[in-house]
Amino acid sequence: MKTLRCLVWSGFFCLMVFALAFSSCRNGRQSTFKIGAILPLSGQPAQYGKWIQEGLELAKEEINVKGGINGRPLEIIYEDDQANPKLAASAMQKLANVDKVPVVFGSWSSSSVLAQAPIAEASHVIIMAEAVSPKIRDAGDYTFRIQPDGSLYMKALAPYAYDDLKLRKIATLYVNNDFGVDLAAVFKREFTALGGSIVSENGFQQGQTDLRTQITLAAQSKPDAIFVPAYTEIGQILKQSREMGLNQRFLAAATFENPDILQIARDTANGVYYPHHFDPASTDPRVQEYQKKYTQRFGHPSEGFAVLAYDGLKIIEGALTKCGNDTSCIKSYLYATHDYQGVTGTTSFDEKGDVVKPILIKTVQSGAFVRAPAKAMSATAK
Repeated sequence: MKTLRCLVWSGFFCLMVFALAFSSCRNGRQSTFKIGAILPLSGQPAQYGKWIQEGLELAKEEINVKGGINGRPLEIIYEDDQANPKLAASAMQKLANVDKVPVVFGSWSSSSVLAQAPIAEASHVIIMAEAVSPKIRDAGDYTFRIQPDGSLYMKALAPYAYDDLKLRKIATLYVNNDFGVDLAAVFKREFTALGGSIVSENGFQQGQTDLRTQITLAAQSKPDAIFVPAYTEIGQILKQSREMGLNQRFLAAATFENPDILQIARDTANGVYYPHHFDPASTDPRVQEYQKKYTQRFGHPSEGFAVLAYDGLKIIEGALTKCGNDTSCIKSYLYATHDYQGVTGTTSFDEKGDVVKPILIKTVQSGAFVRAPAKAMSATAK
């Protein structure tokens, strides 16, 4: 009988241990603090999304080493939108209504962000976008941006083209989506206001590889330069222009800073000018420390999209620590963020949720992305 009682108690004890272990495991999963991220992690613009993911992961790891969000490890649920607005909208619906996250980082594609914004407004979920279309400025009260508005980039590029490069006639050749169309329109406004003229305007489809027809149309207008707001397609445009015997100067958008483009364009990328928000070779101690950590973690230095994500998540950390899942509180916290000192310099958000940040002009020399000559203009969002 005694043996039987021992067996019963032993079995009961084992059952309790199992139950406690299961409960602890389950509660451990529930105790993570979840946010979402919508990024192009596959398809033609995947490199940009992977950089942003790396910046987010580095910041997340640092946050969790310090104890997470009020003692809860931070978890990021990633959704791949392939820079497709329909996929982005579906991902936003899932993150907002199924995962019930308070914050979604991204997307990187302007068209995707504009598709996400109405869902964010309806569900009161914060978006921290890394996209440049000027339309995003009025996308809603729950949509913020850690990347400067495209207008700010163009306000730096247009005077540099006119005053420093002495360009007077420019053709625009743009990817036919919200990003390309809007940047071409803003550049036209800024450049013509200075006295220059836009002599040709032509679009092409995202991911298009044969661009000879569009290049020919642009060249027929005899421009001093061709402005190409695009993704990696500009690599083919530079290469094919050279093959066609053309020698026009080229201007580009911030997306030009991509080693994949240099692999396609090779020496034809030299001398392309473009606006940007980050100098990876800066002597600023914050930049150098960040680059050291980033390179140790991922095996290569950071570029500008990753570092925006890093700074963005560190700002979000403060909001989550104060507000938890209260998105009204998070929204107020972000609007009140001024002079945050990050790797990309001082960050503030204006009354529309847009970031206030300086812009510099860069170029390619000997196959490397570098600051343009000292006369390069600087702009700050107003």
